[in-house]
Amino acid sequence: MKKVLITGATGATGGNAIKKLLELKVPVRALVHKVDERSEKLSSQGVEIVRGDLSDFEAVSAALQGITAAYFVFPIQVPGILEATAFFALAAIEQGVGAIVNMSQISARRIAKSHAAQNHWIAERLLDRSGIPVTHLRPTFFAEWLMYLSESIRERNMFPLPFGENTPSDVELARFAAPGGLGELDRTLT
Repeated sequence: MKKVLITGATGATGGNAIKKLLELKVPVRALVHKVDERSEKLSSQGVEIVRGDLSDFEAVSAALQGITAAYFVFPIQVPGILEATAFFALAAIEQGVGAIVNMSQISARRIAKSHAAQNHWIAERLLDRSGIPVTHLRPTFFAEWLMYLSESIRERNMFPLPFGENTPSDVELARFAAPGGLGELDRTLT
């Protein structure tokens, strides 16, 4: 039986991915840091909850056991993305995971001046070298973020993000989770 592991399950992108997968009747396992009201809500919707941390190889390996495809996201403000990615990739190989969708960032480049952006690029390469089909998502920003900027847009008619003369491409979280947006997860599950 096919089952998808979602990391970041109680966050915005992970939560939207779970919602769409449940609509498609795909069994979901969520890796959560702690059991709380958010994970209890997921459990009440039929999501299998496993407690663990991406910095714990054994916990990641156990969470990936019996998983067909996985969604990997790591919080940008928390150090440790490279170690977590290495753990996730190795555990996915050992557990026979068929596909990974990785939430990266638009500025992920080898020559990035930001260590966070460069670490995302290195994390992408680690996953690429796993031999597992990987889809890297690099959104510019999420449309929902416009709510954070609404005051500036409304009061100053200004969109305060550093795009220069470029036109940004937004990603609506619900659209990310729609068929096609989950990339390899869709191909693996259908």
